Amino acid sequence: MSAFFSARPATAADYDTYARLFPELGTDDPTLSREPWAAELMPHTLILEQGSDIVGYAYVVVLKETGYVRHVVVAPEARGKGAGRALMQASAERFRAAGCSRWCLNVKVENTVAIALYSSLGLAKVYESTSMRIGWETLARLPGEEEGITARVIDPREDAALEAAFGLPIGAITICRARAGWVLLRLVDAAQPEEARVGFACFNPSFPGSFPFRVAGPTLVRPLLEALRPHARPEDTFTQVVVEDDPETKHALVEAGASVRMEIMNMAGPIPERV
Repeated sequence: MSAFFSARPATAADYDTYARLFPELGTDDPTLSREPWAAELMPHTLILEQGSDIVGYAYVVVLKETGYVRHVVVAPEARGKGAGRALMQASAERFRAAGCSRWCLNVKVENTVAIALYSSLGLAKVYESTSMRIGWETLARLPGEEEGITARVIDPREDAALEAAFGLPIGAITICRARAGWVLLRLVDAAQPEEARVGFACFNPSFPGSFPFRVAGPTLVRPLLEALRPHARPEDTFTQVVVEDDPETKHALVEAGASVRMEIMNMAGPIPERV
């Protein structure tokens, strides 16, 4: 870490910093209130300081051997001065201390400055994803129902098999399970009950939306969303999903009337010894 910057773990007193800087991500996602932030994000957040000023934060999650950089936010007045690299360096140090050998993140495809930084650190594009908003009324316009498909709660013993089936980092589902109020459902095919690669979602009703949200094909979106709908808040007329590396499912949702919120690039690579 450069002497110019220093990083430290977040404390409860840093909530106002999060609330001030989170909108800089430009995602239009709701800012968490103090209590859920303290429970879910604070233990995984690093605060970047320059002297007595707080100039950014990173929200980073350890997924077994993979470090997942969820947020990297630099205050507007500190941009272009190396704060982003300092946050990535602090993230890498935390991941290495936890035994991680690789890291990954998502970045908006138009954020060329951030992509250049991440590329310089050895991260490379893996696939593209699309964040989408889906009105519940559009379910009837999605591709036809699949026979023999049912949904049920994911058993913790199934996490690893589902992660492997859909190419997710180990621990991606398990960490969702620890979050209060989240609903974890999977699809089961009666014709192949042992098949893991059918579909699953980690749904946060208070967001409202699912991430991860994975299906083996577009015709499985409807039964999965129909299974999630009873868990949604009555006042919510829509839900959100991130369709990862799946252009066919994206197309089906757009055709049904879903709207695109943002296009995202997933990047991953080995954690370098020096950032």
